[in-house]
Amino acid sequence: MKKTALSIVILLAWAGLSPAQTWEAAVAGGYRTLKDSALREIYGNGFVVAPSLSLAMSKTLRVGAEYEFGYSKNAAIGMFEDPSTLKVRGGHLFVQYGERSGRFRPFIKTGVGIFAYQFDVRTPSQPTVNVSETDVSFFIGGGVRAFFTKRLFGTAELKYVALWVGSYDDKVDLGGIRLLLGVGYDF
Repeated sequence: MKKTALSIVILLAWAGLSPAQTWEAAVAGGYRTLKDSALREIYGNGFVVAPSLSLAMSKTLRVGAEYEFGYSKNAAIGMFEDPSTLKVRGGHLFVQYGERSGRFRPFIKTGVGIFAYQFDVRTPSQPTVNVSETDVSFFIGGGVRAFFTKRLFGTAELKYVALWVGSYDDKVDLGGIRLLLGVGYDF
């Protein structure tokens, strides 16, 4: 993971020297699943927002960063139906390969990142239980961008994020599939 992150940083630095350098800013939102079946049954799937910024290094290769937030679910848990909250958010550095010509431009991308998760349980007779940690994740995905004008585009993306969290004895997968739709600008 450290080697991948270092490689992306080196590619970003190298991209500054590229004559094909263009920036792309986008914001996407959509549906997010929880892979762990027990947590999915309690909290359910939800919606996320994911702004991103990327830099073209060649006609087909981009590197960038994206931040995902918005998943926050409340549910009653346990025998006494104690109120609880689960929040997941985080960011990725990614490499994207795709077409740079035509109205419809398919792409694939992969990346690594750091996600934070927070789990709170509020019980009336005891102090609130707070678990707030970060962990390394990776993702792989693909999609298509449809250009409305020379610079303005819509995007549709499907990706899988892996995020195993917890102690060595009891790990849960907070990762899952994302189906995102958004808009962006190539400048």
